[in-house]
Amino acid sequence: MKTDLQKMQRRIMRRVYYTFGIRLATHTLTLHVVVLGAAMYGVGYFVHVAAVMQNMARIPTGEIAPWLMHAVSNTEGITLLVLGAAILSLLSLPIQLPQYKRSLHKGAQTV
Repeated sequence: MKTDLQKMQRRIMRRVYYTFGIRLATHTLTLHVVVLGAAMYGVGYFVHVAAVMQNMARIPTGEIAPWLMHAVSNTEGITLLVLGAAILSLLSLPIQLPQYKRSLHKGAQTV
């Protein structure tokens, strides 16, 4: 009898954990962070960041903006796409965070 109750309890809790995991995995903030992480990995893959920083250190301070514009205009399309995704997700993250806080407070009030 006791083992049947424990099995039922474990099965119920397993379903609760699955539901929580699915809810967490499909949350917009989680997906946002995954896109940001993938884009940052892509930037690291397509751009040799150390070489860019080394080249940038050699440029006089007043000429960095034109150098960056020249570098961006002469890069490949996939690199621009990945860089754009990284910048867009990084800039939109502060917009997403207050919505996440509101959903947490709303969820806590309903419990």
